[in-house]
Amino acid sequence: MRIALLYEHPAWSTALVDRMIERGVDVTPIDVGALLLPDTDFDLWVNRVNTMPSEGRPPSIVASTMHLLLTLEARGASVVNRHRCHAIGCSKAAQSALFTTIGLTTPSCVSIASPEAAVGASGDLGFPVLTKPNIGGSGVGIVHHDSRAGLAEAVELGAVDLGIDDTGIVQEFVTSADGFVHRIEILDGQLLYASRQKIQDGFNYCAADGCSTDGDAIELVQPEDALVDMARSAVLAAGADIASVEYLIDAASGEPTFYDLNPYSNFVSDRDEELGFSPIDRYIDFIASR
Repeated sequence: MRIALLYEHPAWSTALVDRMIERGVDVTPIDVGALLLPDTDFDLWVNRVNTMPSEGRPPSIVASTMHLLLTLEARGASVVNRHRCHAIGCSKAAQSALFTTIGLTTPSCVSIASPEAAVGASGDLGFPVLTKPNIGGSGVGIVHHDSRAGLAEAVELGAVDLGIDDTGIVQEFVTSADGFVHRIEILDGQLLYASRQKIQDGFNYCAADGCSTDGDAIELVQPEDALVDMARSAVLAAGADIASVEYLIDAASGEPTFYDLNPYSNFVSDRDEELGFSPIDRYIDFIASR
C-alpha cells in the first residue's frame, strides 16, 4: 500500500515518518506548502497538517490544504482526517458551535470580522473575556481583557490581533478549578491517551514533538469514562479519525468546559514505557488497517 503523508510543520511528523519507514511502510511525506495537488496516485492519503501555519510558513497553507482535501475526496481518494475535521479545526467559532450542538458545555463566544467589532461583540458575555484569532494555535494572538474599557483600549492600540484571515472571536473567560488544561486524544473512536498541563502565561499548551512547550510539564492521566465519551462524541461529530479535545474544569460549576478540537494528532515524546504502548505505533496500525 502506497501512502502519502501530508504535513505542514517540518519537524512535527519526523518521528512518525521515521517509524513508518522502520516498519516497512511505503510512505511519501508531502509538504502541502510546496504544491497544490501531486500527480502521483496513492492508495491512502494521511492528513497531518496543523490547522494553523507554523512560524515562517505561508498563511495560504490553510486554504490550499482544504482545496487539496476536497479535490482528493471528489476524486474518490481514501483520506485519513478529511476536509470536515480540517475545516472545524481551523475555526474556533465552528468548534464552539460543534460543542454546543452535541450538548457539551463550552464558553460563550461571538464571532468578529475585525478588531473594531470586539467591544460591541463582548455584549452580555461579562468580563473578563478573551479575544482569539479564529484560526489559531499554540496560544498565538490570545489576549485577556479584564474590562470593557480595557478591551476598547486594546483595540485602539492595535493589540487585538485576529491572525492570518482577520477574523476572530470574543470568548467568555472561564476560571479553572484545578489549574490545569486537560487534553483527551481519540483515535478511531477510542481513547489513545489523556494528559494535562498546568495553566501558564501565553496560552501555549501544545504537546506535539517540536513544540516549545516543556515536555516534562505534560502529565499523563486516566480520565473518567464520561469524559472520554464526551471527547469521543466531539471527535466523531467533527468527522475526525484522530483528534484531541481540550477542556477546563470550570471553577464556578465544577463541570468540564470544552474549548478546543484539534485534528492534528499530538504524540507525547518518550512516554511509551509510562503508557505501556507506543501512540505512534498505534497510529501506524490504524493507518495500515485502512
